Amino acid sequence: MQAALSQEYYKLLHKKLTWFAPAIIVGLMLLMPITFDDSYWLVMANFGSSQWILLVLIIVGATLFSMEFQHHTILTLLYKTPNRRTIYLAKFVVLFGYNIALHLFALGLTILFNTLAIGGHANWLTHYLYHQSLLMNTIMTATIDLGMSLMLIGFLFLLSCLLTNNAVVITTSITIVFMGQSLSSILLHEHPQFGSWLKRNPLNMLNLTFQYANYPVYHKLTQLTTGQLLLGTLSYVLFFLWLGNWCFKQRHF
Repeated sequence: MQAALSQEYYKLLHKKLTWFAPAIIVGLMLLMPITFDDSYWLVMANFGSSQWILLVLIIVGATLFSMEFQHHTILTLLYKTPNRRTIYLAKFVVLFGYNIALHLFALGLTILFNTLAIGGHANWLTHYLYHQSLLMNTIMTATIDLGMSLMLIGFLFLLSCLLTNNAVVITTSITIVFMGQSLSSILLHEHPQFGSWLKRNPLNMLNLTFQYANYPVYHKLTQLTTGQLLLGTLSYVLFFLWLGNWCFKQRHF
């Protein structure tokens, strides 16, 4: 396992995209004050970093599997590490570590932007949502988003094990991230008779971070409490990771 982790970390750290991606997040976070003039919401939402982190995870994460399938470099890994589960787990641990680093990076930028009064200045100790201080709200948003992004990683791994074309994996994942919430809302609105089942679909779980940041609006869309969304998200994390691992074991190279 240690050897597999070292290989995956080496490959991740030597990709230019790994280091270039955070610059994209910085630029997109700086655009948020143009759209929202509420400094407290901007700080709590980490300047809208959630979707941009997901975008980076999709682009970087897709290369961990699909590019190796596409260029047949996966055969070298299978030769060196006969246990496929070890390969799968090592890739997950590495991408999860990168995910944590991106969230900490966004949190640090939020603190910096607020200190520089970009988009206005907010008092960290002010009570904001859920009878918590703004600082606690900001940390909770980042933590909740970390859990939600885990579901995306699980789905990304599953999709990568089903498809061999990297471009298709990236395009499909981006489409789901940026249109999945709307599609789920449409399904719930158009088929209310199936609401008790449809509201537990994985696309609805993508609203988790947004609902924490704006409960009254998103609760009407999801028809679930934040706790139910969190439980559903963690359940899908386990399901997607298990199914992706099973598909990886069944693939023939």
